[in-house]
Amino acid sequence: MCMLAGAILTSFANVKVKEVSGSYTYYIPYNVARDKAEQIALERAMLQALEQEFGTILSQATRMDMRSSKEGENVDFWSSAQSLVKGEWIETIGTPKFEPFIEDGGFAIRCEVRGKAREINRARADLDVKVLRNGTADTDETSTFLSGEKCYLAFTTPVKGFLAVYLEDEQKNMNVMLPYYSQSITCTPVAPGIRHVFFTSSDGDKEQYVMQTDKEVERNIIYVVFSQNKFVKPIDKSTGKELSLKTLSSDDFHRWVNKARALDDTFQLVTLPVTITSKIE
Repeated sequence: MCMLAGAILTSFANVKVKEVSGSYTYYIPYNVARDKAEQIALERAMLQALEQEFGTILSQATRMDMRSSKEGENVDFWSSAQSLVKGEWIETIGTPKFEPFIEDGGFAIRCEVRGKAREINRARADLDVKVLRNGTADTDETSTFLSGEKCYLAFTTPVKGFLAVYLEDEQKNMNVMLPYYSQSITCTPVAPGIRHVFFTSSDGDKEQYVMQTDKEVERNIIYVVFSQNKFVKPIDKSTGKELSLKTLSSDDFHRWVNKARALDDTFQLVTLPVTITSKIE
């Protein structure tokens, strides 16, 4: 959950939305916390599902090895894996399943996930998107938060375009992070070749965001919407609660996404799962 601080279309260009599933076993290094391990396993299970259904842009000789081992793994390779698969994740079906276990004296966790996805069959702008925690440098990139920590977003595009950012909570509410609550615009313009950092100020029409949960662990998804063409975001409403964001339902959001894709071949949806963990008192 993020707070202020202070009938689906199934084809486009002959590409259908498909139901996919994937699994991934992550062997947990000694210095990785349980919530971080679950997040890594989830992200890689999603990638495995996309690779299995749609393939990659790699040659057969250099095909992705969707495995982890007790001996370690190539972190740099994994960081670029999302740009190598020929599919994109649209939405998650149900709740991902996690199974922790011990093997040969070491800890591991297996994740199984189901969702809807579609093939990528066109060239797209190469976006650089990072979720940041408690700071605005690239070194602050994360996918895990403790409740009460601040969230920022760094975004760079090679082409002029327009942006919107949403956070989906566990109740399937889509919280509008960008455009800002006080803005009346339908999407945020972004210039090319500039590292934009959002959610850094509480002055004027800008806001800061704090990740909050009253659960032991909460899993949310940040969706970054980008297009080279100006778009009109879906209808959202204010909840009337203090420090709350404008919201809409997950179903309404995904229906809008699929309609937008049908009309705009520059439309992109970047999916960034995040985990929020309660602080231990």
